[in-house]
Amino acid sequence: MKAVKPLWLSLVALLVSCSLDYEQARVAESIPGQIPETILFDFTHTVVSGGTVWVVLEAERAETYSERKEIVLQGVTFREYDDQGRLRTEARADRAVFNTDSEDATVSGSIRIYSPEEQASLQAGKLTWTREGRRLLAEEGQTVRLQKDDGSYVEGWGFSADFRRKKLEFSSRVRGSYIREEEEVEEE
Repeated sequence: MKAVKPLWLSLVALLVSCSLDYEQARVAESIPGQIPETILFDFTHTVVSGGTVWVVLEAERAETYSERKEIVLQGVTFREYDDQGRLRTEARADRAVFNTDSEDATVSGSIRIYSPEEQASLQAGKLTWTREGRRLLAEEGQTVRLQKDDGSYVEGWGFSADFRRKKLEFSSRVRGSYIREEEEVEEE
């Protein structure tokens, strides 16, 4: 019994002298949704239907946050094609945050959207896409510029585009320039 007593006292002393550090666990619990579950580099997502490529989305970096229901993309390029494989729309931005539930997105930083069919581009610093109403909006006080390849343009603040109604609007500070090409008359 005497040999057990020193062993017992040693175990008690060891347990009392050890302390568990729960600080790291507390820190991890206090920042839910701040650490991505997945990080992908040189990410490409291609949508193919009926053997035809419809959409190609590329990003230098993609981070998924399932708790926040977000995918954060850096260095984004988006291309949409028609049923003949012709480019319909090409877009670039520094950053995009996509909500996986609503499919809404906020895009920011050097945004440029180009349509070869319309021969026109849109340039902005930040835009929000709402899937439900098929609307594209810019914050008030932010300039958005629409420009045709011929140099004609319109720009202003309070931009909104309603793709269901095919309607574009600016709320203030609108200005622009229209370039009309003269028809060439053949001389005989």
